[in-house]
Amino acid sequence: MKTFTYGEDNLQALDLYEPEEWNSKTLMLIHGGGWWQGDKGKEKEVAYRLTVEGYQVAAVNYRLALQSKNLFPTQNEDVETAYTWLIKNIPAFQEDNIAFIGGSTGGHLASFLGLTKGRPFVSLSGLLDLKGFYENHEKTIPKQLIIDPKLPSQKIDQEGANNAYYKWIIENLLDSINDDNLEKASIFSKVTEKSGPGLLCNSMNEIVPAYEHQRLSELLRHQQIPVETCLLSGSRHGEAYIDDVWPNILNFLTRYI
Repeated sequence: MKTFTYGEDNLQALDLYEPEEWNSKTLMLIHGGGWWQGDKGKEKEVAYRLTVEGYQVAAVNYRLALQSKNLFPTQNEDVETAYTWLIKNIPAFQEDNIAFIGGSTGGHLASFLGLTKGRPFVSLSGLLDLKGFYENHEKTIPKQLIIDPKLPSQKIDQEGANNAYYKWIIENLLDSINDDNLEKASIFSKVTEKSGPGLLCNSMNEIVPAYEHQRLSELLRHQQIPVETCLLSGSRHGEAYIDDVWPNILNFLTRYI
């Protein structure tokens, strides 16, 4: 594993994982954490699993939104910058052999890149509909969820819906709450006829309402863009169910990269 910087901030960095036998395909792997926490180092296990399958993987960090700094759209800008840096500086990464994958807010950012770059993307419990969620929870009192930074991604918030935390995430990310900001921060407006195909996964009773990935699926189908979905029972979030959907991920990547 090699670490590179793609910008001047310490968080504008990525880890490059190279397989023993490359299958000619590359992935950007984006961590979650509510846009305000998380680190590419937590993606090490998933990155290594993907290299075993022959993929060259870049696990990407981005600047985190906290204490009124690095607010939206900083994270979108960073993953776009990382994508451009990879294309220019790492010969293996080309516009026609790359896909994006992430869980939770990493799923949102992977979807953002896939939809805007026209490349395949995998979203595991992506927080996709910030506008709809906020409008549906006007009376919910936002509350930050304090998470041990050493806690594995697979064990974070697996107790079902947490509307107070989801609302806190939204208010922490945006400089002001209004229809325009909420719309821009949501993913649905990024869907066009040139968007890439998607694999969208979610649990039925987790922190991210299941309708969010179903709504994105409907929009992609409306544009005649291939989309696959996985809806699992229970309350597991993001990478917590990755073993269950691993065959789906590999089959999707084989089909569309």
